[in-house]
Amino acid sequence: MTDRRTLLRVVAGAAGAGAVGAVAVPVAGLVAAPAHTPSPHERSGGGDGWTAVARFDDLRVGEPAQAAVLGQETDAWAVSPARRIGAVWLLRGGAGADTLKALSAVCPHLGCLIERRPAGGFNCPCHASDFSADGRALTGPCPRPMDPIEVRVRDGGVEVRWVRYRLGTAERTAEG
Repeated sequence: MTDRRTLLRVVAGAAGAGAVGAVAVPVAGLVAAPAHTPSPHERSGGGDGWTAVARFDDLRVGEPAQAAVLGQETDAWAVSPARRIGAVWLLRGGAGADTLKALSAVCPHLGCLIERRPAGGFNCPCHASDFSADGRALTGPCPRPMDPIEVRVRDGGVEVRWVRYRLGTAERTAEG
């Protein structure tokens, strides 16, 4: 009789340990996941921080083109790949790749999306800030010019290194 009781105790103990492990392992993974949150550079595409946004040959000289910046976004425990994390205005000044410039399409005032004015330049429709064709602040409450974004041309593709800047300040301070 004692052998049967011993066997039942061992089986019950093993089942209990298995049940605790089945709950504890996923919980430990959820708790540890935020410690492995990617850096801002990893969120915006490749591990080196560069994200493809357009083809260089598709950009016209002197005609600004808006491009979405897609990247991985991590929020608590959810990971969303290929999510729109920002937008840029691409300005091609001539035939060479060295004439390309990128400006954030996020208004430095309060974060609204900056639009292109038909007559040239840019404006923020939320609070009537106007910007020149090269991104200088002209009128309105915006505390600084449009934010520059690092850009390069690689194998015919236009890539940007997305940076989100603090809003509402005259100083350009990267967040993240």
